[in-house]
Amino acid sequence: MKRVAPFFVGLGAISYGVPATLFKIARGEGVVNGPLLFWSFLSSVVILVLIQLFRGPRLSQQHTSWRQMLTVMAAGTATGFTNTFYITALRYVSVAVAAVMLMQAVWLSVLLAAVIHHQRPSRLQVLSIVLVLGGTILAAGLLPIRGKISTLGMTLSFLAAVAYAITIQVTASLGKNLAPLSKTMLMCTGAFVIVTLVWGPQLISVPMTLATIKWGVIVSFFSMILPLLCYTVFMPLLALGVGPILSSLELPAAICVAFLVLGERVSILQILGVAIIIGAVLLTNLWGARHRQQI
Repeated sequence: MKRVAPFFVGLGAISYGVPATLFKIARGEGVVNGPLLFWSFLSSVVILVLIQLFRGPRLSQQHTSWRQMLTVMAAGTATGFTNTFYITALRYVSVAVAAVMLMQAVWLSVLLAAVIHHQRPSRLQVLSIVLVLGGTILAAGLLPIRGKISTLGMTLSFLAAVAYAITIQVTASLGKNLAPLSKTMLMCTGAFVIVTLVWGPQLISVPMTLATIKWGVIVSFFSMILPLLCYTVFMPLLALGVGPILSSLELPAAICVAFLVLGERVSILQILGVAIIIGAVLLTNLWGARHRQQI
């Protein structure tokens, strides 16, 4: 399991890069953000509950308590906040600026892990983080900077990064006695509650359409079900600090999907940035694995 853990955590990060393109396609069909998020999180909960009923072990059989379940649900709200802050930030800043700020989750998550586990990140991990952040600026097409950048938009996208960093950590540290499916279901439920509360007024004022439900179901797979399952099952198997670096694959995935599906232009600098990020991920896993074997 440990050997394939980096692959599946990377797959979860790549999955997080898909919804940005899906949001754009959905908007083209007249779908509004609030209802789209509502149906995506509702679909995730319903699908996971159904799987839990027919395939997974019941919560009563997993030696858990109501307090632990509520704690995991509360931790799951971080995912709802990530989506809410990120989508709201896009009203004030470009996708490039928001993406760069969201990738601050890489070093925030490593810092958070160091505080929780009282363990400093290695030099290799620090080097990888620097490479990821540098590659992110290039990959997002942020340079050269033109015009003013909204402080509110920057703040909102940074808050999305904080929430994303918390999501990365809680999937690895909370509810270890729970089955991955049960843990993912509880986290999705917590995220659904937050999204419903935050976007409630828009849900009442905007009419529901079949397109909204359709895209909500599709988005739910890539933004909740697949990534959270990958993170929940395989993130605890990784060395401290490796998971956050793997999560940086989200941005290259978003750029590649936008290029393939939407036909968006990709510059040489963006390709270079993607290569740097992927190189940092490979450096952390391949070099780090060799070092651990030598020890």
